[in-house]
Amino acid sequence: MEKIVAFHELNYKEKVTVMAEVPGVVTVMGAFSDFCDGYCLAGTGALGLRVALSPRDDMVVRVYDATRGDKKRFNLTVLKHRKEDRWANCVKGVFHAIAARGVKFPHGFDMTFKGALLYCDDLTVTASVVMGTILALDKALGLGLGRDERIHMAYNVATSFCKVPVRFRDLVTVSYAEKGRLLYFDLQNGTFELVDYPFQYEEGGDGPYSLIVDPSLPPQILREELEEKRIDARACCRVLKSRLPQESSLRSYPVKDLRNHTIVELDEHVRHTCQFVLSETQLVVRGRKAIQEADASLFGKCLSDVYLGMRDVFDVMCPEVDWLIRRAGELDHIYGASYVSNGASGSILMILDRKGEEALSALADDYKHFFDFQMKKRFFRPGGVAHVVDEIG
Repeated sequence: MEKIVAFHELNYKEKVTVMAEVPGVVTVMGAFSDFCDGYCLAGTGALGLRVALSPRDDMVVRVYDATRGDKKRFNLTVLKHRKEDRWANCVKGVFHAIAARGVKFPHGFDMTFKGALLYCDDLTVTASVVMGTILALDKALGLGLGRDERIHMAYNVATSFCKVPVRFRDLVTVSYAEKGRLLYFDLQNGTFELVDYPFQYEEGGDGPYSLIVDPSLPPQILREELEEKRIDARACCRVLKSRLPQESSLRSYPVKDLRNHTIVELDEHVRHTCQFVLSETQLVVRGRKAIQEADASLFGKCLSDVYLGMRDVFDVMCPEVDWLIRRAGELDHIYGASYVSNGASGSILMILDRKGEEALSALADDYKHFFDFQMKKRFFRPGGVAHVVDEIG
C-alpha cells in the first residue's frame, strides 16, 4: 500500500484521498464451462491491483500505470473511446457510465494504478481496472452504488465501451468472494454458492494444501493460444447446440455420445473440442464433491484429468507447464495438478502435503537447467472481495 501512495504523491504532488483494492480471480476448475453453461469453481487469489486517486481543480483526468510506466490523460467533457488510449479506456468508460446516470462531475482526478494484475491478459486487466475505478469513484463521489450495481456497471463498461468480452462471473467473484471459500457457479441458472475450501496450508499441520506454481514464463506464452481456443470453443459449442433439440441442455449432453459419433454430421474438430468442454464441466461437479468431503486424492485427480483433457483432447500444451505437471505426477504426496486460469501465463495449482512440497522443491534445479526459468511457488488461499481501503498509509 505504501508503494502506490509514494508513487502517486511523487508523480502528482498530492495526497491520496481514496484507495481501492481489487484481487485477481483464480478459476480453479471450469475455465471453459461458460461455453456450455456448465459449472465453475473460482475464488480470488494473491495477485491484485490497487487504485489511488486525488481530486484536481479542473476537469482533466490523469491516469498513471505505475507498474508498466504508462501515463494517459483525458478531459471529462470528451468521454469517447480512442484506440490509442488502450487500457485508459477502461477508466474513461467508467466516467462515461457515471455521467450517463446524470451525475455532474465537480472536478477531475489524478489516478494511479499499480499491481501484478496489470501484467495479465486483456480480460483480467480490463475487469480489474474497471472494477477498481468504479469502487474508487463510488467512494469519491458518494454515489452509494450497491454491489450488484457495481457488477453490472463494470460488465457494461468492459463489453460495450471497451469492447472486451470479460466474464460476468469474474466480476461476481471479486464482489462476493469470502476468505477461505470458493464460489461454485451454476452458469445455466446464473446462480452461485460459497463452499469452504479445505486444502489450505496451516502452520504446524500435516494435511494436504494448495500451491500455485509459477513457471515464470514470458507473458505472451500460452496467452494468444488460449484466447484462440476460447473463441474456437464457443463456436464449436454453438454448432453442437444447434444439432440438439431446442429444449436440451448442452452441459447435460453425454460425452460418450460424442465419442460414439451419435451426431454423425459433426466434424472431428468440433467433436473433440466439445468433448473437452463437456468433460471439464462434469469434472467441476466431481471437484465440488471432493472439496465438500475434503478428499484431496479425488480433488487432485479431478485437476489432473482437466489438464490431461486440455493437453490430449483440446490440444493446449506448453512444454514448461507439461514438464512440471508430469514430473509432479511421478512424486508421492502430490495428489494432482492442473493449469489454472488467473490471467497470468502457465500458473499451475497443485494439491500436496509437506513431503510433496519438499519433493517438488527438489525439481527446481532441473527445471532451471532444462528451461532456463526459475520455478516459483506460493500458497493458495481463497481471498476476499474488491473493496475501498479504510485507512490509507
